[in-house]
Amino acid sequence: MAIFAEHEGGFEPLPFAGGQWAAGTVNGSALAGLAANALETAHGEPGFRVARFTMDIFRLPTFAPLHLDTTLVRAGRSVRIADVAVRQGDRPIARASMVCARASRDPDGTRWQPHRAPMALPERLAGSDLVDPVVCWGSDAHPDGWSETMSEHQNSSRKRLWFNQPRLLAARDNSPFVRAAMVGEMTNTLTSWGDRGIAYINHDVTVVLTRLPIGTVVGIEAENHLAADGVAAGVATMWDRAGCFGISTVSSMALGTGALDVARNPHDWEKTEEMSTQW
Repeated sequence: MAIFAEHEGGFEPLPFAGGQWAAGTVNGSALAGLAANALETAHGEPGFRVARFTMDIFRLPTFAPLHLDTTLVRAGRSVRIADVAVRQGDRPIARASMVCARASRDPDGTRWQPHRAPMALPERLAGSDLVDPVVCWGSDAHPDGWSETMSEHQNSSRKRLWFNQPRLLAARDNSPFVRAAMVGEMTNTLTSWGDRGIAYINHDVTVVLTRLPIGTVVGIEAENHLAADGVAAGVATMWDRAGCFGISTVSSMALGTGALDVARNPHDWEKTEEMSTQW
């Protein structure tokens, strides 16, 4: 059970890669995972820890093979930087960058941090023997707090989720960095989702990590959403069983013809004419 199949130097999208914005497109979380995997595989280095991942999305990828070309930008003693270009044929799809920092020790002293209660882990994900992919959606307005049905959380309250992800590639488990990139890309879903649906579509994501996530189950919780004149910014906090491990941000733009109504049957979701012109 995987998101992509490696084929002739490229990556063929499988059903788990399907996007919600339009039939026959690849979702942003899958795209982020693929970019993160390429960067880490080609340019990861022992002693360095991924500190930031940024992806800019140029257009919605279709269900066709994706190819990735990486470049090492900087190989310093304390910082490594690498870029990747994602394409379908000669058509550019996205670009991403990875910044790695050499781990050391925290300086002495006490610094301000907001008081943050741990994000509860639903009973469905509490075990350590999970095999199949599971998404648990949460919102403040849901009577039980959590459920596996996304549409039950279409409300105006704060959103969150826990995710036991499918494998990006069938041959190996997702690395902690890939897990972080994939769940971080879901920031827009949580921060732009209101009582009428997801009203903005993101064209980027940045994930800032203090450490890599522990275990296969990763979570994300909306922290803020700001919008003016059809341009929005979203911020979320990233979680694992041990606590917070990073922050993710997105920039997004309004869907001119209305929101993506997730309360409808997912098979009925369609890309609007406005989206066609935006992308």
